[in-house]
Amino acid sequence: MRRHKRDAPAHSFDCTTCDRHFGNVKALQQHLRDSPVHASSFDCDDCDRSFDSEQALKQHLRDSPAHATSFDCDTCDRSFGSDEALRQHLRDSRGHQQVPETPLDLFFRSFRTFEYEPSLPPATSYACLRKHEGWQRGEAASDDAWNRYQDALEKELRMWYGSENDLAAWHSLCRAIGVEPLPQTCERCEEAARRTHVNIVDLIEWGRRRENTEDRVQTFRNVAELRDYTKATGKIFRNTFAQEDGNVVLRHLLRKIFRGSL
Repeated sequence: MRRHKRDAPAHSFDCTTCDRHFGNVKALQQHLRDSPVHASSFDCDDCDRSFDSEQALKQHLRDSPAHATSFDCDTCDRSFGSDEALRQHLRDSRGHQQVPETPLDLFFRSFRTFEYEPSLPPATSYACLRKHEGWQRGEAASDDAWNRYQDALEKELRMWYGSENDLAAWHSLCRAIGVEPLPQTCERCEEAARRTHVNIVDLIEWGRRRENTEDRVQTFRNVAELRDYTKATGKIFRNTFAQEDGNVVLRHLLRKIFRGSL
C-alpha cells in the first residue's frame, strides 16, 4: 500500500527558525521557551563568545583582561591601565611636551617652497635650503639668509638653555654634556661647563630632540679639535655675546670656543 506524506495541519503554528509546525499557539510558545535553539543569547562582539544571561555577559566584560579599560597614547601607541597613568606619561615624557614652533622652525618655514623636516639637524636643513635656493657665496640673498639663520640659532639657544642664574637651565646644559651627578648650584654648573669643549649647534640640536635625549652631545679634548669639527660639519654658531652678557648660560662655552678663529 502506498504511503502519502502527511501534510502540515491546515491551521498550524510555525517556528520559522526550526522549520517545525505545531498544532496550537501554546505548543509553539512552549517550544520557543524550552528549546535550547531558542535560548536567549548574550553575545560579546569582541570575543565572538555567547553567554546564557546578561549577568554572565556583564561579568565577562568586567573580569576578562581582554576588556580591561585601556587609556591609549595616540603618539606612542602605548596603553595604560588608568587615566592617571596616561596623564603622568603625557606629563613626564619629553616627547609629549607641547612646544610651539621654535625660531628655527619659523625661519625654515618662511621659505614656502622648501620642504622643511624639523627632525633633521639645523645645519643639515640649512645646507638643504641653500641647495634648494641655489645660493652662491657673496650673494645678497645668501648673506641675508645666513644672518637670519644665525639670529634663529641665537634665539633657539636662549630658549633651550635660558638664563645664567636659572639652575634648571644649567641642569639642561649639564645633562647635554653628560655631567653627573647634576651640580646643585649655578656656580658648580658653571665650573663644569668651563671645562667642556662642545659645539653650540650640537647643543641646540640636542635641545630640539626632546623625544630622545639619552645620548650626550659630543665633546672635544681641546679647542683645536672642536674647531676642526666645526669647520668639517659646517655647524657654525656666530658669537655675538658680549662677555658681560648674563642672559645665556653658554656664554662661558662660547667665549672659550671662539678664542681661536673659525
